[in-house]
Amino acid sequence: MKLILSKRNNFKIDFLFYVFSVLSILCSSCIHNYEPVIDSIIAIPNPVSAGGVVNLTCNASDEDESSMMKDESLTYNWFAAFGEIASENQDNIATWVAPDETGEYSVSCTVSDQFNGIDIFTIDVTVE
Repeated sequence: MKLILSKRNNFKIDFLFYVFSVLSILCSSCIHNYEPVIDSIIAIPNPVSAGGVVNLTCNASDEDESSMMKDESLTYNWFAAFGEIASENQDNIATWVAPDETGEYSVSCTVSDQFNGIDIFTIDVTVE
């Protein structure tokens, strides 16, 4: 069996390719991923006594306007160079056990979305 394309069929294929190309460009430009934004990290108590426990809450949002990305999930990762930090579900709540030495210590949280948008926020906690 031979496939024979007429000029009319070639025109249809070219036209369909053109329409598909234009729609692809239009649709991809309509979808934009906005990075998550961390508004604040709340540390209670701050200051804390040496060896004490601090409850941390990271307040973040992701303002994607595209309906395709509106319900994307956020992942939280917590970091502290000193003391011990834990977040059970990689969510916006963590606990930090302060070191035994007094001073100012930094605690950071990164928030990422499933489309590789990311934000980082750092606060200082005073250990007395």
